[in-house]
Amino acid sequence: MRKFLLAAMAVSLAAPVFAEQAQIPEVPNADRVPESVEAPLDPRDEAIIRSMPQQREIEAVGDAVDRTLDAVLDVPIGPIVEAANPGKRMSRREREETLGDRAGRDDPYFRDRMRDQIAIASVAVGVLAEQMAVMAPVFRRTLEDVERRVEDAARGLPPRDYDRRDPRDD
Repeated sequence: MRKFLLAAMAVSLAAPVFAEQAQIPEVPNADRVPESVEAPLDPRDEAIIRSMPQQREIEAVGDAVDRTLDAVLDVPIGPIVEAANPGKRMSRREREETLGDRAGRDDPYFRDRMRDQIAIASVAVGVLAEQMAVMAPVFRRTLEDVERRVEDAARGLPPRDYDRRDPRDD
C-alpha cells in the first residue's frame, strides 16, 4: 500500500508539468481520409472523419507518454520515504531510490514492459480511430433517425418504418 501511495503521489505531482511540456508535432496530411472509408462522403461525415486523430498523431502521443513515463519513473522517492519514516535509518541506496527503482524491484524488465504496453495501446487506439472513421456515417444517420423519431413522438405522429438504406443509394 505504501508503494502505491508513493507512486500515486509522484505521478500526481509530476503529471501536470509533463502534460504542459508534451508537444505533439504537426502532422503532414492530417486532412486525409483513411483508405478504409468509402468515397464519396457526405460533407458532415467528412468533417467528423477529418476531426479524428490520424495514426501519426496517436503515435506522437504514445511517444510523449513514453517520455513522460521515463521522467516520472526517475522521480526520487527516497527523501519522501525518509520523511514518512523519520526514525528509520536508511542506506544511501535507499535515499537515492527512484520510483522506477521501487516499481521494478522484483521485475528487471519493468520499463521494457511498460514501453511495450504503451506501444500496444497506441496501435489499438489507431485501429479504433480507423474503425470509427468507417462507422461515422452509420452513426450519424442513426442519430438523425433517432432525432426524427423523437420529434415525431413529441408531435404525436405514428412511428415511421426505419429506412436502412442511405438516401444517396437511390
